[in-house]
Amino acid sequence: MLFHVKHTHSWEACPYHDADRAKETFGKAMAGIMESEVELMGAYVDAPAHTTFLILDATSASQIEEALAPVIDIGWAETRPVVSFGEVMNRVTEDS
Repeated sequence: MLFHVKHTHSWEACPYHDADRAKETFGKAMAGIMESEVELMGAYVDAPAHTTFLILDATSASQIEEALAPVIDIGWAETRPVVSFGEVMNRVTEDS
C-alpha cells in the first residue's frame, strides 16, 4: 500500500545547518526506511518551507511510524494512504 508522508518542522528545530543533527534525525530516518520492509518510492524536500515529502510502500502506517521515529520529536507529519493516478483513471474510464 502506498502512503504519502508530509513532514514539517519549525525553523528552530531544523537540522539543515547542523550536520550532526541532520545525521541523527533525517539520516537515521532514511537509514531506518532502507533497513525496514518499507520501500522508499520517492523523497522530496521544500527546504525553505521546512517540509519533506515521502512516497512509501508499506503494509501499514505503523511500519512508517517506526521508520520515522528519529524525526517524530522535531516536527509533525501527516500520513495518508494513496493510489497511483493512473490506477484511478483506468478504473474510472474502464466503463466509458
